[in-house]
Amino acid sequence: MVNVLGNNVYQIDKEDSSLILEVLKVDLTEKSITVRSNHRTYDLIFKDQLDHVLDKMGIKRTSELVNKNVKAPMPGKVLELLAKEGDTLSKGDNILILEAMKMENVIKAEVDCVIKKIHISSQENVEKNQVLIELDFI
Repeated sequence: MVNVLGNNVYQIDKEDSSLILEVLKVDLTEKSITVRSNHRTYDLIFKDQLDHVLDKMGIKRTSELVNKNVKAPMPGKVLELLAKEGDTLSKGDNILILEAMKMENVIKAEVDCVIKKIHISSQENVEKNQVLIELDFI
């Protein structure tokens, strides 16, 4: 039997024992949950049959494919940096404007992140796949 004791705190009773769990974090995209019990923290990952098949085939989940580096998608010129080191960005926020083939391309954050290091400056020419910015995920 499960009893709700408070905000994200549960008591689980089974036969002769009882366990109190505090849910610290739930990540549905990673299928994980972080809980605390008896002053110890546990990270639990839930996998279904499809996850096991994908693991055997060596296929990564979408969230594992997100890059920690922002790379130039094509050769061009950095027109403007829209973020600075230490800035916290949400998914979809603008990071920089890259001019390539006479068009302005806005490079956006793929996930919630923090700008760790900027390797380029405004008006700098860049090559395809050059690392422009390093990110830390939130």
